[in-house]
Amino acid sequence: MTETLSRTELILKLIVEQYLLDGLPVSSKAIAENQALSVSSATVRNTMVLLEQQGLIRSPHTSAGRVPTTSGIRLFIDKMLQLQPISDSWAAEIKKRLAPQLPVSLLCQQAGQLLANLTGCVAIISAPKASGREVRQIDLVRLASDRLLLVVIDEDGDILHRVLQCEQSIDSATLSKVLCLLNAALSGGQWQDGIARLGNLLRSETGLAQALLQKVLGQLSLDEFMQHQPLIFGQHQLLLTPDYQQNPALQQVVQMLEHPAGLMQLLELVTNDNQPKLILGKESGFVELSQLSVIAQSYQRQPHRFIALLGPRRMNYARLIPLVESCAAQLNLNLNRPN
Repeated sequence: MTETLSRTELILKLIVEQYLLDGLPVSSKAIAENQALSVSSATVRNTMVLLEQQGLIRSPHTSAGRVPTTSGIRLFIDKMLQLQPISDSWAAEIKKRLAPQLPVSLLCQQAGQLLANLTGCVAIISAPKASGREVRQIDLVRLASDRLLLVVIDEDGDILHRVLQCEQSIDSATLSKVLCLLNAALSGGQWQDGIARLGNLLRSETGLAQALLQKVLGQLSLDEFMQHQPLIFGQHQLLLTPDYQQNPALQQVVQMLEHPAGLMQLLELVTNDNQPKLILGKESGFVELSQLSVIAQSYQRQPHRFIALLGPRRMNYARLIPLVESCAAQLNLNLNRPN
């Protein structure tokens, strides 16, 4: 790689690599001592002045070394970064945790948790379900005289099971009637349409049947809402690193993740093909992300689903980009397996 770079590019490469390693300003002396160069400290200093004039590096304070700017890191990644093969241990974890038999929702949860655990970054997974979700089966199972188990299975094999605690005993006739109404409203149709039909049926019922239908409707509506929300893992890790503890303004990132609609729109826009995408700091257009980077990758086109890592600009891109690609590839393989 280094043979194809000019001296200026090589010096920028060394500055970025050292900065990504320790986060400290890089001195001309340290660059001149690198065996990849055969130049004096003076030559390095002159080149660093040129790089600073080009907006690729900057001096954080007087008489300090230099750190790369967002433009400098972007040039490094686009032209100089050498991706590393994913490690055997990471590959084994991906195959183990993202098993083919898992339903979609659990598969997405496993992928997000795995990425957060392996990297210490925030993992973001697009909503597990798309519009048009269908109900395959619904049942009410008696657990006790005043407790029922609601079981709903959708077309992907995801199972909703919730215990319904009733205010009084449910007799067999009421249970049978309610179950018939649920099947009439939901089975074989789309989840959202079923909720609307169930709401209409509820208004025509009274007493215990109405109360039970109301409980079921509440659980179905909550699950439908949650299935259309992005999955975010590792938020607590964001504030544990020294970079974030030294910059209270970055706590705004956690607030942003609590209301991620804008971020999700950006990720959906950039993950419009099968290539990994890297967004550096201010490139995102969000002030909250000015000190962060995002690696994003689409893993399914229809419906459009993507996976992303959010972390410091100093993340190890050479290792983490292939990791995100591998997770996306495994998700794609599992979701497109023959039924």
